[in-house]
Amino acid sequence: VFGAPGIYVSMLILNFLTCFLLYKICMLLSNKNTNLSLLIMILTNLLLILGFATTRAQMVDYTILLSLIYILEKYIKTNKTKYLWWIPLFSLLQINLHASSWWMIILITLAYLVDSIKIPKLHLQGYKTKPLIITIVTSILIGFINPYGAKMITLIFTSYGNPTLQNLIAELQAFRPFGGTLEILTYLSIVVVLFLLIFGNEKNLRIRHLLMFFGLLALGLNTIKGLSQFILIMFLPLASVYKDIKIEKLIDAKIGRNALMFWSGILAFCSFIALCFTVIPQIPNYPDFALVKAVDQIDNLTKDAMKPNLKIYTGYNDGGYLEYRGYKPYLDPRGEVFLEKNNGKANILQEWVDFRNGEIPKEDFLSKYDFDYLFINDEWDPFKNLNHSNYELIYTDDTNIEIYKRIVN
Repeated sequence: VFGAPGIYVSMLILNFLTCFLLYKICMLLSNKNTNLSLLIMILTNLLLILGFATTRAQMVDYTILLSLIYILEKYIKTNKTKYLWWIPLFSLLQINLHASSWWMIILITLAYLVDSIKIPKLHLQGYKTKPLIITIVTSILIGFINPYGAKMITLIFTSYGNPTLQNLIAELQAFRPFGGTLEILTYLSIVVVLFLLIFGNEKNLRIRHLLMFFGLLALGLNTIKGLSQFILIMFLPLASVYKDIKIEKLIDAKIGRNALMFWSGILAFCSFIALCFTVIPQIPNYPDFALVKAVDQIDNLTKDAMKPNLKIYTGYNDGGYLEYRGYKPYLDPRGEVFLEKNNGKANILQEWVDFRNGEIPKEDFLSKYDFDYLFINDEWDPFKNLNHSNYELIYTDDTNIEIYKRIVN
């Protein structure tokens, strides 16, 4: 409704909710240790904004998953089952807003279910188990309420772990401790948190927090995409283990400290508001100008009624925009949709990778599909600088874009 600025503001709002929920959870776990809660909130968000706080559906994930943890902790704190009825609602929202993360709701709730069995020798806390079982079953059933039914729930099992996707998409590749700033800081944070947990107050440690910590750590080490969900909960165990630590006593308090913090907060808030009003309205409500101009060239040669019938070759990254303009391209960035396990027809993604790697000759590829247009926006594309008797170059610019049109005899 509000274009690109609206999407960007939505991201800021969701990030604020993420911070707020982190703070509220830590306040529950630490018995209202305000400074410790604020510190954990800040550290978590600093790591998130380095690589994950962006205009993508994962921002919704963070608010739903943290809301889930808050509700579960509230249930334990108050022993009131009324809080658990929020969880089926979270299931409904998650499956319809970002289905690939839906299983996280079940897995996190299972961690709380394990800790509900009271075994003091194993440090299992013990609280009412039956309401959690009912909640999990209800949430699973609610998950089927989506436009695609069971397929939305099972799609993750036929998509993730696919070598073609993992090699192609950076966020599905394994975590490398020294791959960049985010990776280095995350690696150091893991080491520090583990050290603090080992030497912290064992009596305050909860098995449910350890299950989430090591479970999501395994996910984060396996894929960069999963790393954000681990970062989300990485510092939470410290809130309960160090709830008796008074951070303000560890800092050398000086006269005027409160006044300095107050006015610094006012300055930061005013600066943020000023930036919102000056920067956000200037965000362009269109994709890269070169991409727009290039597709305009195809539009000039095509009637709207013809668009769905044209066969247009595109690489992995550009198909989405061609679809937005009314065309049906060879490929788009929904990688999992182009796997044979999911579409039941052909492994188009692997075919494109093989073609890109030179394993499929250009002539064979063109003969198979007989494309009407070739849309090239990658200097490594095999069709780059094409010299073929059946295709003529109709557009190029100073970027990597080239458009070829099939010559009609």
